[in-house]
Amino acid sequence: MIEKVARVHLDEGQLLTARTHGRDRFYLPGGKPEPGETLKQTLVREIREELGVTPDASTVTPC
Repeated sequence: MIEKVARVHLDEGQLLTARTHGRDRFYLPGGKPEPGETLKQTLVREIREELGVTPDASTVTPC
């Protein structure tokens, strides 16, 4: 089984996505946990790496 987390935020019908420079496809920010990392830690790290912002971990809630 592959475990992966992603950030989904719907606000007024809009969805947060990311796109790598020079690519045509959009994706949800997120990724796979590193050894010993919780899913919440993974999401915070992935958003920081992919979007350049660090979310407040206390606002991360599982769906």
